[in-house]
Amino acid sequence: MAKAGTSAPPATANPRRPIWAGPLVTGFCFALAYGATQRLLGLNVGELIRFGNGFDVQVFPGTSLESLRLRFGEAEAEIRADLELQELQRQQQEQAKRQAEEAKRLEAELRQADQLEPLPEQPLDGLPPAPALPDAAPTAPPALPR
Repeated sequence: MAKAGTSAPPATANPRRPIWAGPLVTGFCFALAYGATQRLLGLNVGELIRFGNGFDVQVFPGTSLESLRLRFGEAEAEIRADLELQELQRQQQEQAKRQAEEAKRLEAELRQADQLEPLPEQPLDGLPPAPALPDAAPTAPPALPR
């Protein structure tokens, strides 16, 4: 039996609901609405209820491709352009242009080199000859004292 001085926990405390209960109820409601919508669309309500004047399908204005083929011949030809072939031709033209510019540049350099006169092998008069370099092999620097 309970003592008079102690208090027992109330019997109406908030029971803990599982965390998955809310998403489960929401998903159930969406599934129920989806199923009901599918059933109503399956009944083909449009035949039972008229929603006003419907639009009839009309021919698109202008000349169709089929009528042009009938008028000017039935020979089928590829209408689309071959973009890969056009890109390849453009790249080849750019490469040929770059090669031609390089050839012109090299030719100009050769002309300029031909216009330069070679230096004489003998020293000019009045200037002393350049000093001769020693033929000795390079040596290591002397060691530092410790």
